[in-house]
Amino acid sequence: MTSDNFPIQEWMTNQNWIIFSALFISVLIFLLNWKAVRVLWLQWGTRRCLNQIGIKQRRNVICADGLDGEFILDRLVMLPNAILLINFKRYPGNIYCADRISEWTQVVEQKSFKFANPLFDLENHLTAIRHQIPNIPIYGYLFFDHTAQFPKGHPEAVLRPDNIPSEFLSMNCSEPDQAILSAWEFLSELPINNGSSRQQRLKT
Repeated sequence: MTSDNFPIQEWMTNQNWIIFSALFISVLIFLLNWKAVRVLWLQWGTRRCLNQIGIKQRRNVICADGLDGEFILDRLVMLPNAILLINFKRYPGNIYCADRISEWTQVVEQKSFKFANPLFDLENHLTAIRHQIPNIPIYGYLFFDHTAQFPKGHPEAVLRPDNIPSEFLSMNCSEPDQAILSAWEFLSELPINNGSSRQQRLKT
C-alpha cells in the first residue's frame, strides 16, 4: 500500500465517523422523545380512524338549538342511508359510566374526576339536527380514543378505534339515497365554527 492511499483512507474513516455520529444522535433524539413521538403517532392514527368513516364529513358545524342558541357539532358523517353525529371526547384514563347516570367518572393516576354524562348533550344535539332535517335517520355516537379505557364496559353509543362497525367505513359504503343527498346538501349550508366572537353564543 502506497502513501498515496493514506489520504483516501483517512477521508473514508472521517466520513464513516460522521455517518455513525449522525445515526447515533438521531437514535438518541428519537429515544429521548419517544413518548412525544408515540403520542403524535397515536393522534395520527385517531384522525385516520375517524376520517375513514362514511362517504363525506363536515366538522365543527354550527347548528341552531331551537332555543335562540347554537351548538357546535363535532363531526357530521354521511352514510348511504343515514346521517351520523360523532362527538369526540378527549378523556384519558379509566372511564366509569352508564347510560342514565348524571355524571361519569374519569380515573387518572389514582385520581378521580367527575364530568357530566355526555350522552345527554349528544341527545340534545341530535334533537337539534332532527329539527333541521326531519324524516331522515340520524344516529349519534361518542368517540373515545386509545387513551380511554372502560373497565366496566360502556353504553352502545360509545365508539372506540377497535369497535367501529364495518358498515360505517367508507370502503364499505354504497351510493347514498336521494333523501340523504338532499339532507346533506342542507347540512353543507350550515356555517362552520372558526373561533370568532360568535363563539360566545355557542353551546358545546
